[in-house]
Amino acid sequence: MNNIKIKIIQLAQNHHATDEKGIDELKDSELLEIDAENLIIAYCEEKKYLIKGFPTEKKKIKDQLDEDYFCRERYQYYLDCLTIEKKDVVELMWCYVSNFWPDSFDSKQEYILTIQEQLNSGVFYEIDDF
Repeated sequence: MNNIKIKIIQLAQNHHATDEKGIDELKDSELLEIDAENLIIAYCEEKKYLIKGFPTEKKKIKDQLDEDYFCRERYQYYLDCLTIEKKDVVELMWCYVSNFWPDSFDSKQEYILTIQEQLNSGVFYEIDDF
């Protein structure tokens, strides 16, 4: 897990460098965010963490699902659910959020509460049939 945190911190440093260059670097910035999320997703899949069968069980029936079923937002929902349930995932997600956007939350607890509120709202994520 420490290796993942180190990689996330390195990606965050690159992310901040692209922020300073301007709007032309927006795509690169988003790719760095996706790379960091993918590190955490791979960790969760390796640990066999599932939310309602997602993603591992759902991949077995991939041909029965919409082509955009495995979208970024669905994976973000997956990570947010795991953030509430798994201490190791909250550590990785907090590393990600606090390094990419250090001014967004005053504490890890505030971050967790925000995720919980988003999940409870039922309207934050634009995905259906999870």
